[in-house]
Amino acid sequence: MQPNMPLSDLLEAVRKNAALPEDQSEATPPQVYTSQEFLELERTRIFNHEWICVGRSDEFQNPGDYRVTTISSDDVVVLRDHDGELRAMSNICRHRMMSLLEGEGTLRGKITCPYHAWTYNLDGQLIGAVHMRDNFDKSTCRLPQFAVEEWLGWVYVNLDPDAEPLAPRLAPLAKLLANYNVASYRTLFRVDEVWDTNWKILFQNFMEPYHLFAVHKDTVEKVLPTQHAHVITGGPGYCLYTQGRNPGVAFEYSEAMSNPNPDLSEDEVNCVPLFGAFPAQMASVSAERTFWMSLMPIETNKVRVFWGVDVHPDAMPDGSEFDARVAELKASFHAINGEDKPVTAAIARNAAALSAQPGRLSPKEQTIWEFQRYLARLLTTGSEAKTFVRKV
Repeated sequence: MQPNMPLSDLLEAVRKNAALPEDQSEATPPQVYTSQEFLELERTRIFNHEWICVGRSDEFQNPGDYRVTTISSDDVVVLRDHDGELRAMSNICRHRMMSLLEGEGTLRGKITCPYHAWTYNLDGQLIGAVHMRDNFDKSTCRLPQFAVEEWLGWVYVNLDPDAEPLAPRLAPLAKLLANYNVASYRTLFRVDEVWDTNWKILFQNFMEPYHLFAVHKDTVEKVLPTQHAHVITGGPGYCLYTQGRNPGVAFEYSEAMSNPNPDLSEDEVNCVPLFGAFPAQMASVSAERTFWMSLMPIETNKVRVFWGVDVHPDAMPDGSEFDARVAELKASFHAINGEDKPVTAAIARNAAALSAQPGRLSPKEQTIWEFQRYLARLLTTGSEAKTFVRKV
């Protein structure tokens, strides 16, 4: 394979790669990481139509709680309206395309454009537009609405109003995680940053345990050893492996591991499921906490990484000990990410090399094979990208 391959040739390479049997599977063709045309196709066929994780339900607990995010090329605001409904809608004013809100926070009752003061209810309906003609009817103007779904406490948005629901494709995961009661976990902290890598490289890195003994030998490997990782065959919407945990120890903080959840069996306490919800959410779940990431490509070698930790409601101490535990968790996961950042950045750089070529995958990288099959299914089927009309 050569650099600057035509998109048609690259898609054929992706199709052939995905068609390999699992026991002969190979790593992703490097041009998939470097091609601008390929990235644009991903935006069109994947990120314009798939479910993207934007946070946890408890982050939008009260009417007016909101967060602004970017999905594909759209500026989106997610909020809880006055009726308690969770909504996602365009963050772009219907007048002159000004951004309405920034960051996150709590609105007191309405959304006001900072440009010309057009004003919207929390359901997106325009209610105020000064100095307009008498023939302008505010009732016909509303912010475009996007699909929203909650699953195990996570909130997902889909730009496609005709998208199939998310929960059925993740049903086997929900069954596996049932005793953890993940929906009850509470948000602890969030980080929003940019990594110097391709979004697919980071997804694949998170979802394979083969690198733990080398990259994370002084952190994760001591508690979740590579030899105890077992890939479980996933489905069309996800990949999955379970990580055996050395009993009683933790890498997240200095204390011995506890079990705040009486619903978990001993085997479940000593098991950490890690799943990838296609296309771009990865998560690990334990008796005490979740650690998860949601990805959004910026360039071929830059990805927005929105990540955080949530905790079982009975897992954290009170008072000053709470603050100390939070600081410890933050330091631990920043350290683990710090081990992954140079690796994923190096892969992104090396993918452009003339000598770059994919090698055979380990059985502990079956999740990568499944992810490649997902990409091939969405990107190489049909000659025209799906289009849609957004509901308002």
